[in-house]
Amino acid sequence: MKRIWNNKTIIKNIKDNGYYIFKNFFNEKSLNEIKNSLWETLNYIKKDKEKSLISKYYKIKKFNKKLKGNWYDMACHNLTLYKFLHSEKMITLIKEYFKTKVVFSSRPCIHVHDSSNDFLLEPHQETNMFSRDGILLWSPLYNTNEKCGGLTIYKNSHKHGFFPHKLTSPNGKKMWTKDYTNIDRSIYSKFEKINLEVEAGSAVLMINKMIHSGYPMKDKNKLRITITERYNPLKNIPFLKNDKAPPKIPYTIDYNKINLDN
Repeated sequence: MKRIWNNKTIIKNIKDNGYYIFKNFFNEKSLNEIKNSLWETLNYIKKDKEKSLISKYYKIKKFNKKLKGNWYDMACHNLTLYKFLHSEKMITLIKEYFKTKVVFSSRPCIHVHDSSNDFLLEPHQETNMFSRDGILLWSPLYNTNEKCGGLTIYKNSHKHGFFPHKLTSPNGKKMWTKDYTNIDRSIYSKFEKINLEVEAGSAVLMINKMIHSGYPMKDKNKLRITITERYNPLKNIPFLKNDKAPPKIPYTIDYNKINLDN
């Protein structure tokens, strides 16, 4: 199946619904190229005859958790991912959405979730980017569903601007990172919660104001790997207007008040 680039339809869906599910964003050949690239990197850590990316991940996790973490940290610099995330058609789409001639890559990375659900994200919006506004791309390498977990969105939350974020744990437990921002339950509980089921190779394109989170994996034999990127337009970037502003906007700033001359 060919992916259909209809920028007008995609842009309308993002603006109306806050997100758009782009079917077959990665074709089978591209998807396999990405998987093989990640497998090769894992196999470099400890070579064996295991050919499954999922099985290989669990083997490396058992072998050395620190090196498994180093693999994760290196993955965001893998140029195989970049060539798909930064294709001419994708950049053109973002430029048309924001009516800009310049687009920045804010935070490309992969997310890896296994049955431990250690790194499951609480409800939040995309902050800590170059610009106030942005589009998040979220694409799973394997099907996401009730058993494998996936992406949760909060319907129409993108229509209400940015909400305050906090670093404290919502359940009182120790957080897996000190930079883990989340939104208070009293805010996101007002919106309808929808667990998206996204097929492997499809991509969710989402406005950064949309409240979203992860929902847990239940299958101990599965692995959820998603590719993400944050596209920022040359609009509302404090760093280029204020010589005291940091490159990325801290979550503590009131995003709703950022309205710089374009």
